Amino acid sequence: MPKKWLKFCLAALPVMALMPAAADAQTKDHAPVSLQSSRLMSQDRAGTESWTYSQPRSVFTKYRTVIVDPTVVYKGPDAQFDNIDQSARQKIAAVVTEELRSEIAKTFPAPAKPQADTLRVKVTILGATKTQGGLATATRVTPIGMGLSALKSALGKAGSLTGSVLYAVELHDGRTNELLLAAVRRRTPDPLDVPATVSQDATVKAVAREFADGARKRLEELTQFSR
Repeated sequence: MPKKWLKFCLAALPVMALMPAAADAQTKDHAPVSLQSSRLMSQDRAGTESWTYSQPRSVFTKYRTVIVDPTVVYKGPDAQFDNIDQSARQKIAAVVTEELRSEIAKTFPAPAKPQADTLRVKVTILGATKTQGGLATATRVTPIGMGLSALKSALGKAGSLTGSVLYAVELHDGRTNELLLAAVRRRTPDPLDVPATVSQDATVKAVAREFADGARKRLEELTQFSR
């Protein structure tokens, strides 16, 4: 490894040590307290930020159209925003809405008003952490850093110094508003996605794109519908 890169990576270590370690503690202890669906969700595995509620899979097979509501920013007392101001939070929400609507439309029509076969999707941004622009990229471009990133990618872990988005997604029957599914997840870009480490905006865009793609595929699986 060139000396200048070694010095740069060593210089980044104190920054990594100073990053908040308990920012996600609340969601590891309980589901978001001000989310209506929280009382129905169960933690998927102790100590994780993964919470889920779902009706039986057979319930979803009648749905063929989807309305994506505008993404909202969570205002509960246990919101987890890493010194991210209100305008930036709203920007995250707008990007998620745009990506999700674009991706879902590849499979599911969006009716002008709810029909008997309409699902309504609502996403709530519960929190976010910041990407350390420049430093995050530097940890990927060295041979050692790239190798570590490849390992983290294979293990499904987050990349060094890269931000994340914590969100809840809820599915309701479009007509009755009955809750069909709710989930809380934290998502970061794939550690090998170097462009996503350049800035906070790039990270959010990558997270929104990956989330939207996964949401479309999950809806296809649940409804057993594709086109």
